[in-house]
Amino acid sequence: MKTPAIDALTRRLASQVVYQIFPERFAIGGGLSSAAKLADPAYDLPGAVKRDWDDTTLNQSWGQQFFGGDLDGITSKLDYLGDLGVTGVYLTPIFPAPSNHKYDATDFFSVDAMFGGEAALQRLIHALHARGMSLTLDAVLNHVSDQHPWFLAAKAGDPAKRDWFTFRDDGSYLCWQDFGLMPELNLSNPAVRDVLYRQPASLVQHWLARGVDNWRFDVAQDVGIAVAQELSSIVGARFPQAGLLGELNGFSGSWFEAGGGFQGMMNYWYRTATLAWLTGEINAVQMNHAIKDARMGYGLKGLLCSWNMLSSHDTPRLISSLGDAEKARLALLMQFTLPGVPLIYYGEEIGMEGGADPDCRRTMRWDPAQWNHAQCDWVKRLISIRQTNPALQYGEVTVLGDRLDGNALVFLRHTDVPGEEALVIVNNADQPLQVRLMLPYSHWYDGVPLRDALGAAPDTKVQAASVKLGVAPRSGAIYQAADPHTHYTYFKPRNRG
Repeated sequence: MKTPAIDALTRRLASQVVYQIFPERFAIGGGLSSAAKLADPAYDLPGAVKRDWDDTTLNQSWGQQFFGGDLDGITSKLDYLGDLGVTGVYLTPIFPAPSNHKYDATDFFSVDAMFGGEAALQRLIHALHARGMSLTLDAVLNHVSDQHPWFLAAKAGDPAKRDWFTFRDDGSYLCWQDFGLMPELNLSNPAVRDVLYRQPASLVQHWLARGVDNWRFDVAQDVGIAVAQELSSIVGARFPQAGLLGELNGFSGSWFEAGGGFQGMMNYWYRTATLAWLTGEINAVQMNHAIKDARMGYGLKGLLCSWNMLSSHDTPRLISSLGDAEKARLALLMQFTLPGVPLIYYGEEIGMEGGADPDCRRTMRWDPAQWNHAQCDWVKRLISIRQTNPALQYGEVTVLGDRLDGNALVFLRHTDVPGEEALVIVNNADQPLQVRLMLPYSHWYDGVPLRDALGAAPDTKVQAASVKLGVAPRSGAIYQAADPHTHYTYFKPRNRG
């Protein structure tokens, strides 16, 4: 398969390793305790429950439990993220809101005082950029808080704001999934789209001009393909380097088939398939075909720019989903080698546990005695392998596991540069995978030595477009080519496609 041309923006976005942070739960700046931080008047809200950092997140009033995390706390931990290998940070919403999650904004043009205000955001942006790291913010275009001034004016009958929302004759209104606290914006109204993204001073453009690098757009299915296309066209003209990614909890193929919208999507499709395969709910045939379906439906560029996620603030954590550290290692291996951007939910690298929301939003554990150090070392190793192999960052994918018996996911990643490849095998069986694999790829030439970057599977070599595999049960391999001769090279520039 000839690799499609990859433009510079796609290559840059695809080369990221993104770390997701729920700001309220990651770290508190200035060395403050939760008690000291929560004494700030910003937390004096009706129904607010103030907690110590080590308290449970369970049995809370919805969205009203506060621990005190803020943006300066994140800035103080950037050396930790840099050591891990992270290249970008994604924050769930940071704009003023009565909840801890901030998906119910009361203002899109300031930063919540709980998080330190805009001054703290600018300190974070400066510190990230000084390290060559990017910042992605979360935009909620579909709904606001029922305390937002726009909605209060509309409810009071202000003719300038009334049709910014959708009211029924009985006084009720459309709201996100029937949560009355989150009235839906009327995105068919041009004035609403103007203030959200169309005008230079709009939400999306304002913060890009203030130094934010990328946006993730909440509940993309509610925002809609047409809005995504218009947004991408308008915002992309002024900010051509900005990444624009949507959230869709499912298969995203139609978004890319329509063209001109978000560059990538949160790839819940991968997450569902990965967890289902590793827990035995689907077989290897479905797993291999899930990757093929994503490649066909998303297109290579769409797939490369989508986020490979195994957990988030909306899902149980990886260990809790799989119930097994060995399976978690295989899931992470897949996350960092499949086409797409690895998205690490804070604490996954140290093996934090947590069930469904709100349990998945536990505070970050900063005591190394509470870490799973083996998992942390595994994540660092996978990041290092990925970031030193262009094929694993922005290469094409050729799925091969659907032609094998057994319970394995097998795929080849490759760019248009001979020598930039990786053959990935994930053996989810209780028996070794011992097989000769035919390789329908022209640039791993006869005799090319292959070595497992993970150092577990035995060395092998290409033999007439095939390779003999021997991968242990419940393990994986990342085979990369070697060019061992002193006076000879397999990978000549003149063989480039």
